[in-house]
Amino acid sequence: MANSFVATASLDNTLPNRFHQLLPKLLMLGVVLLLLILAALAINVFNKLPNAAISLQHKGLNTQQTLQLQQLLGEKADTNLLKADLQSYLAKLETVDWVGQADVRRDWQQGIVVNVVPRQAVAKFGSERLVDANGTVFKPADSNDLNNASLMQLQGDSQNAVVMMQQIKQVSDWFMPLGMKIEEVIVTPRMAWLFRFDNGLRVLVDNDNTSEKLYRLSIMLQNQLKPQLKTLQTVDLRYKNGMAITKRPVIQQASDTTAVNKSADTKLVTDANSTTDSKTKALKTTANPSH
Repeated sequence: MANSFVATASLDNTLPNRFHQLLPKLLMLGVVLLLLILAALAINVFNKLPNAAISLQHKGLNTQQTLQLQQLLGEKADTNLLKADLQSYLAKLETVDWVGQADVRRDWQQGIVVNVVPRQAVAKFGSERLVDANGTVFKPADSNDLNNASLMQLQGDSQNAVVMMQQIKQVSDWFMPLGMKIEEVIVTPRMAWLFRFDNGLRVLVDNDNTSEKLYRLSIMLQNQLKPQLKTLQTVDLRYKNGMAITKRPVIQQASDTTAVNKSADTKLVTDANSTTDSKTKALKTTANPSH
């Protein structure tokens, strides 16, 4: 009888101990099941969310730019806000020439928010494109931008656009004290340059010490050549030891009050005596530089 009581008491003590050992595991299993149920519910809710709206920020954009981006991106995404691939929208915006910077983000109220900063043109490049201060050539959204008379005109290979803009910035700074503004720049495949300024002066220079020659000319025009500045038509810097200067035609009044054009004279200004006569003759026959 005593042995039976001991065995029963031992069994009663073992069951609570096993339950206490299993309780944490049961609780953990319950938590895991609860999380799985919540995750399944969340996925179901996410899948039922409507397609996200695409909100394009219009600040800084003109009408044509806005229309082009709306056609490119659409009004709504093909999925909901959480599943939308923002990188794909950035990739689309990178295909647009005139887009300088772009930012795409999620917003619970507005949907997919797209903010675009357009490139700022500083010059016309050829007949169909523009170029910004960094030398990036792009096609504008609005072709009317090509008619902007305040922009200088550039002609050349678009691969040289960065070098062109760097040189133009330098020349603009050097000639600014003279009140001269660049209106046109032509660069040939051999990197020969033609600058035309708003006062009518044309400057030709080759690819040999280009910057140095242009800087020296700006100094000369501010000093010894300043009295003649208004009479200068062309300055040719394509010489090792000097420059050739062509003056504008002089208009004289004849006795019968009819205007008579006097042909412009060309003179060679050198700082050494090594300039050949053949170069002088070649300059005199240059009417439209193409080199």
